[in-house]
Amino acid sequence: MMRTTSALVIIQLLCAGSQALRLTSLGSLYEDEAPIQNNNHENGPSSAAGDDISHSYGVDRSFPIQHDNLLDDGPFNRRERQKFYHSFMDGCRARESNSQKGRCNQAEADRIATNLNQPSRTKNYTKVGYEKVSVPTKLVESLNHFWKAHERHIPSRSYFETGSTDINHWASGHFTMSIDDEQYHSNYLRGLIWEETKPILEKWAGVELSPSSLFGLQIYTYEAVMPHRLDTLPFVINAIIHVADKIDKPWPIELYGHDGVAKNVTLEVGSMLLYEGQSVIMGRPYPMAGQYQAEIFISFEPLGYSRQHDQHQTESLLSSLYLNSWQDSARVAKRTDVMDKTVVPPYIANSFWEDNAYGRWKQDHPKAKLNIEGVKTVTVHTAAAEGDLDTLKALEKENSDSIFFVDENGWTALHEAVRGGHINVAEYLINKGLDVNFRTHNGTGGSPLWWAKHIHGESHVMVKFLEGKGAKLLAPGKNK
Repeated sequence: MMRTTSALVIIQLLCAGSQALRLTSLGSLYEDEAPIQNNNHENGPSSAAGDDISHSYGVDRSFPIQHDNLLDDGPFNRRERQKFYHSFMDGCRARESNSQKGRCNQAEADRIATNLNQPSRTKNYTKVGYEKVSVPTKLVESLNHFWKAHERHIPSRSYFETGSTDINHWASGHFTMSIDDEQYHSNYLRGLIWEETKPILEKWAGVELSPSSLFGLQIYTYEAVMPHRLDTLPFVINAIIHVADKIDKPWPIELYGHDGVAKNVTLEVGSMLLYEGQSVIMGRPYPMAGQYQAEIFISFEPLGYSRQHDQHQTESLLSSLYLNSWQDSARVAKRTDVMDKTVVPPYIANSFWEDNAYGRWKQDHPKAKLNIEGVKTVTVHTAAAEGDLDTLKALEKENSDSIFFVDENGWTALHEAVRGGHINVAEYLINKGLDVNFRTHNGTGGSPLWWAKHIHGESHVMVKFLEGKGAKLLAPGKNK
């Protein structure tokens, strides 16, 4: 008997089982007579894409987006779509224990409120907010090679908190393939993705960008449904790359750009969608028909803003320490990755959820490529996040307690090193006495091991390193 070991077979086994609209600051509707246009120029290098549809429509027609009750003036059967949504929510609620009752309802209330309020309070960088473009040939070939290399390996099943409505994870399996695992010889891929996509997004958005996140390959399976939502900070200027699929019919992304017009965008192998995550509402409200669809999500944020983490250190001292470390480093000729940010970005400062967004942005903002003369703020947290052990040591030499500093969100330098995947920095901090099981957010957040798995995937080298140090997997919200 032939023995089949492909990841695709394993995934199948595990999973068996209107009018155009414009948004105001209050989320009210201005109805417009303009129909949705089909701008699907498939052969163009940077063509906005929309599927052929015979009706135009706005939010809350295909799926609840800004209100939980659907409107009946669109091209859809309102009763059937409302029934579909109720079934979606019933599936989520069925997973709640008695102590978890209400989590699904709260998640939906938060999603809908954000969709209603956030777009008009967010700075826009492009006219429409999205564009379908071609993926550079070099990157297409590398991703295709990566996908084929994974067909003989088992992907990691994604973990979702009870109450999460990001996807119908209770009915459809979702999997992640790490792009950093040495066994796949793919360590080069992360850098290549950043290198190939950054200039495309910078030209499109018209601003210099700093990388925010790059998760592994996301694999959606039979009957997956994704409610419309906006991204959280710091996912501002983003891209979705379509890597592979085996589907019976297209599974389009339904989105609402800055013009308020509903569009359905279908991605194929070799194409990617650029979009502004803070202001473009997008989802996939219809179940996927087929076996799988695999995509990679890349996120950047505009460069040039920050706020100092440690108020006890002055900018002049930090600049001096950094310059000394720079001069002593063997990487002087190559090194340009530093933080230069002194002002809160306008898309956070003007946000209706300013307090939460501010702390999240400050904690999450990664390295940025700048001239050394521009350096104004460097702390142990930014040094750890960047993998800059030399600067971290210089800061520690000036103040031995600095490496133990905990920011207002409960993050230590170890958490930053783990998120950045910098084993040498993580090992140094652990050897210096930082708690390998320290939890963020006043003891209610995740441990370094939980963050490593959450960000990098189960098989990442950082996960193996922490497990070797006896680290515990402590998830947010769980008791100590």
